[in-house]
Amino acid sequence: MARRRRMRAANRLLWEASEWERAWQIALMRIHGVPAMVAGHVVFKDALDMLNCGFARGDAFQFQLGILMIMDVCNEAIKDGDCEQWW
Repeated sequence: MARRRRMRAANRLLWEASEWERAWQIALMRIHGVPAMVAGHVVFKDALDMLNCGFARGDAFQFQLGILMIMDVCNEAIKDGDCEQWW
């Protein structure tokens, strides 16, 4: 007797156009004017990739993770005294 595997579809978070626009505004506040030392950070670059992939796939959850990663790396750089707040 063959075993059946249960497959669960991931719960996708669906956004309307206005929600995507607001999310991009939040991301761009941190991206525009970012200091070179933050822009060169691996986590920042990975976060930008997550934003791009999340947007291209319509994956709001991945996009949110990208925003959170950007916010974290920016806040850490400020907290460590590497730069001042730019947004």
